[in-house]
This record gives sequence, structure tokens and C-alpha cells, in this order.
Amino acid sequence: MCLFLSVENIKLSYQTPTGETEAIKNVSFEVEEGQFVSIVGPSGCGKSTLLSCIAGITDTTSGSVFLNGKKIQGINENIGYMLQNDNLLPWRSIYKNVLLGLEIQRKLTPVNIKYAEELLKKYQLWEFKDSYPSALSGGMRQRVALIRTLAVKPSILLLDEAFSALDYQTRVNVSKDVYEILRRENKTMIMVTHDIPEAVAMSDKIIVFSNRPSTVKREILTGFDTDRDPIKIRGDNRFQKCFDIVWKEMTK
Repeated sequence: MCLFLSVENIKLSYQTPTGETEAIKNVSFEVEEGQFVSIVGPSGCGKSTLLSCIAGITDTTSGSVFLNGKKIQGINENIGYMLQNDNLLPWRSIYKNVLLGLEIQRKLTPVNIKYAEELLKKYQLWEFKDSYPSALSGGMRQRVALIRTLAVKPSILLLDEAFSALDYQTRVNVSKDVYEILRRENKTMIMVTHDIPEAVAMSDKIIVFSNRPSTVKREILTGFDTDRDPIKIRGDNRFQKCFDIVWKEMTK
């Protein structure tokens, strides 16, 4: 693996009626190409805000983010962003929803359409292409949202609590689906989650944030193979040891 994304001394402050509030304080970390990284930390500590900074949606007060050695300035087409809600448009079919990103980026070419269709077929959604989002389960909707994101061929995916709206069993199964899809498609991932077991099961590295203003308390390598099963790994003794380390950092 080689260095792919670098977050360097990110600071973010904003104005409130009582003065300036510091949300993120000198956050730095690196992500290697193909690596899956999770960010965990207390509620409201700025995890999602940091993803917005990486995506180029939110301007930082100071510091920089580099992707493949190039500074990110504004929204970058090489970065895919999945939110908690799937944001599928109810009046568009599954097929039309998957093509939406390509339409917005004006990349609706025959080659890209074929790639999107291949993704739908590969991940068992082709038979639902003419259905509407209301006909699909929550887990299937998230898979559609993922394929819509992958269709524009991003280099890295940012997942912001992407499974938190699902019930527990569906969430575990969907996280496995997403893990396997992203590994097969050779993507790099940064995921914000409040679910420690999810972070341990899916990640090569876990970054623990402090209370606000956010700083990096610790980076923890999980040590699991990339071809692991995110469900079966939960029964591994190493899983429990890693969970205990993360939990201790979160609570001290």
C-alpha cells in the first residue's frame, strides 16, 4: 500500500452568539490506498464535520487535505460521499437513481452507463431496475445508494453513519455487503460510525477522536486480513481484544 490521502493539521472554528467555538483542533492522519479506516469518538465531537472537510464541502479554518498528493479545493469528483439516508429520489426508478450521479456530473456516456448496468447485475439489483425505492427494503436501498456512488468511479468513499438508520440485523448484513463490494471494486474507505463492533469488523485502522475540540487520541490497527468476513470475524478472539482497546480509549 502507498500513501493515498493525507489530512494535515485540520482546524475548524465557527462563530456562535457567545463567540468563536473550536470544533476540530489540529487533526492529522494518513490513509493508504485500498485501506479501510473508521473514525469513532463521542457524539458531537466533529467526526461528520471532518468528512465534510475532506469532501471539500466545508471549508477549514486552517490545514489541508491531499488526495494523491494534490490539495483538495472544493468538491472533488474523485471522492464519493454516502450519508445516513440513502437519498434515493422516490419518483425515479432504481435504474434512473443509479444514473443520477452521472447525470449531475455530465458523464452519462455509453461506457459509464454500461459500467452502472454491470454494477446492478453484479450485485443482484438488475431485476429491480424498473422498481421504485418504495418497493425495496432498507438494506437494498443502501446497496442502490452505494452503486449510485460507485457508478461515477470515485477513488475514495466517505461513509457517514451510512447504516445507522437500519435495524440491527439488516445493518450487520448490509455492512458485510458494503465491505465485500468495496473490496472487490478496489476502493479506499473512510467511515464515521458510533458503532465500535462495526468499526472493528470493517476496518484496517480505527482513529479515535477526543471530545470537542476534536483531536486524534489514538490510531489502532486491527490486524485482520482484508478477505475477512465482517460477520464471522466478530467471533474471533482478536476482535474482542481490539474492541476492548477501542472502548478503553473512548471511555478514558
